Parts: sequence; C-alpha cells; structure tokens
Amino acid sequence: MAEMSTGKRSYLAMVLSIIIPGLGQIYLRKPLKGFILFLGVISAGAIIYVNSLPVNTWRDLTRIDELEKSRTKDRLAREIEVDSGIQKPASENGPPKEERSYHLYTLEDKLLFRMRLEFQSDLEDGKAISEGLWQVFRGHKILLSENATILIKKNGSQWLINDSYQTYVVKKKVAGLDVYAVKKLMFRPSWKFRISGLIQLLVFWGYAIFDGWRGQRGFNDKRALKKKFKEMQERREADE
Repeated sequence: MAEMSTGKRSYLAMVLSIIIPGLGQIYLRKPLKGFILFLGVISAGAIIYVNSLPVNTWRDLTRIDELEKSRTKDRLAREIEVDSGIQKPASENGPPKEERSYHLYTLEDKLLFRMRLEFQSDLEDGKAISEGLWQVFRGHKILLSENATILIKKNGSQWLINDSYQTYVVKKKVAGLDVYAVKKLMFRPSWKFRISGLIQLLVFWGYAIFDGWRGQRGFNDKRALKKKFKEMQERREADE
C-alpha cells in the first residue's frame, strides 16, 4: 500500500493501537493494514485459548506431556492386570479423567459385534462401565479403559460409550444389542501451539503499536491522492 509520511510521530495512533490493534492504522487512513493486524491478533488469541484447555496455569504447559505419559502407564498397567487375571473393583478406578482433546467431526458407524439383550440393564444403570460389559468388550478384543462412560442417546434404544479418543454406539435390535465403532476426528491441545500463538500475538500487536507511532498516513481517498500528486509536482518544480 502506498504511503506518505507526515514527518511527525503519531502518539495518538500508537495509543489507539495499544488499546485495539489496528485502530491506529484506521486513524492513519490505512484500514486494510489495520484489519490485517486486528485479524492477526484475534487469530493468535484463538490459538492460545484453544490450546489452553484444559490447561489452567502456565506450569501445566510443561506438565501436560507428563500427564499423558501417566495416563498411558495406567492403561498399560490395566492391560497387565487383565492378562494376569487380576481384576480391580470398580470402586478403585476412581472418577474418569478429563479428556484432553476437542471433538471436531464424527465419521460413519462400523458394526463390531452383537451383545445379548440382557446387557441392556448394564447400559441403563449408570455412567460407569459394569464388569460384565467390560468382559464382553474384552472378549471381542476391545479393552475399555477406566475412563469409559455411558451416555443415553435414545432412552431404551440407543447408548453411547465414550472411551477417551474412541466412541462406541450401542443400538437395540430385535436379535440383540449391536455395537458400532464411531470414529472421531480429534484435536489435541499442545503447549507448542500455545507458544506459537503467543509469539504471533506479540509480533502483530507490537508491529501495530510501532506502525502507529511512525505516523505514516495512507491515501485511500481522492483528496489525499490529489494532495500527494500536488506535493510531488511542487517538489519537482522546486528542483528544476
């Protein structure tokens, strides 16, 4: 974008950019640049926000990977207990851990196996996975984790089993309870994205303040354009 310098620093534009990035550029008659800077700051804030959940403090940025490793170790320990014939009571599992991901899109169902209708009572009892359901899934080579929960989608006919990054749908049929796998497109928050968003925020906001302080005005109207050409013509005549 073509610009002309006023020869003076614009502290008002700088203050406006501090309050709202891009506002100082609008004051300097550079609305396109102001919109781009504002959009850059807003998108950076969105990146930081999305990657902050469920992170609550800056210290969690360095601990989130350790928490994920701890969850993996818990699953491996559960598998070892199953293979060894050791069963933990449901009370020892504790409450389900918080899922560190965002559900973006759900893909089509895929039929896995069919259960007997007698397991409907296990689905309707509550949010926890019963030992009977756990054994049925394990018999079909599906190991439910201790984070799995049951949600009623349609009362008496359809249920959801949410297990970390996998969801199962149970539909009641005449012959039994059909279990489907639902693939979910997930986004996992990362401290790396959060740091990159913070850098983007500082760069765009800092440039908006600096550009406002320079006080260079654009000419996006006919009057300013004619004034620019007139100044150029007068300068050329003076040089001659």
